[in-house]
Amino acid sequence: MNGYHIVKRVLDVLGALVALIVLSPVLIVVCVLILLFLGAPIFFHQERVTKGERVFQLWKFRSMLNPDPERGLVSDGQRMTRFGRLLRSSSLDELPSLWNVLCGDMSLIGPRPLPTRYLPHYSDQQRRRHHVRGGLSGMAQISGRNRVRWDDRFDLDVEYVDTVSFGLDLRILMRTISIVLRADGISQDGEVTAENFGGTLKSDLVVFDQRSRTETITTWSVSSSDGHEIGCCEISAISERALLIRFDDCAEEDLDIEIRREVVRLLTNRTRATEVDFAVCAVRADSVDRSVLTEAGFTEIADPEEQAKFGHFASADRILAVCRLWPDEAGRGESAMQRLPKADASQ
Repeated sequence: MNGYHIVKRVLDVLGALVALIVLSPVLIVVCVLILLFLGAPIFFHQERVTKGERVFQLWKFRSMLNPDPERGLVSDGQRMTRFGRLLRSSSLDELPSLWNVLCGDMSLIGPRPLPTRYLPHYSDQQRRRHHVRGGLSGMAQISGRNRVRWDDRFDLDVEYVDTVSFGLDLRILMRTISIVLRADGISQDGEVTAENFGGTLKSDLVVFDQRSRTETITTWSVSSSDGHEIGCCEISAISERALLIRFDDCAEEDLDIEIRREVVRLLTNRTRATEVDFAVCAVRADSVDRSVLTEAGFTEIADPEEQAKFGHFASADRILAVCRLWPDEAGRGESAMQRLPKADASQ
């Protein structure tokens, strides 16, 4: 950065300090409105990752109702309110993060700091985004914000790391102000905010071409990198907490094991991008995919009662494999297969 990192830090401190002082009346008003419309607590905080993959507590204004399964408030869509959308569209929910900038956790400009649970799923190239402090805004935010898909967003973050300068930061700051005033790119199409990052969807071996998408089922045709069709994939909803993945090959010869591994990886990453906890796959007992699923983190379930919780009933020729998509978020002392969904009374 040719010494610019020192100047950049000074500008961050001055900018955050002036903003906090000037905007203090706005901060007070937003606090009162959150108490009126959403109740306590006022602030949302979450562990995020910044320079050197250091973990810190990021602070924002809360924009969603508290989770309450008894009232049906579980998903982001169920918990979001009109007032919360207003906070997000105006970017007022980001104002408490100025404190993170002042403390040195963040910069005014840089790659957005993301949750710690994404760390295991970055590629080596994507990890380079952590060579600089996370920022309130960056190249991805001025290129479409949450509408930019994850792989493209990370490419922009790495480009910023390689080209950071005062001129670039100034251009990003000016464009950020314009985008905030237009409330552009707050959410992805079909999402309340943005989908999770489940792992890169780039592949040198296969190409997914989406065929159809409904609220419960998404299908893709799958071809090899040289254009030969090799099968079709499907992800379908079993419950609010689990999705079923399926791959049917149409190749005349048995597919290379590396192709099958790649298809399972891409399907699992797509499933992890949703709000569910489990990916489920039912395969023949003699299928080579049993070993592929095990390598991908799936665990076979033999207990008929546990199988029934995923809408599957025991049979001699079918095996059920389940993967907890976010194992670090399971309860302490519990295995990945514990805390399974309750069986549906209609089964």
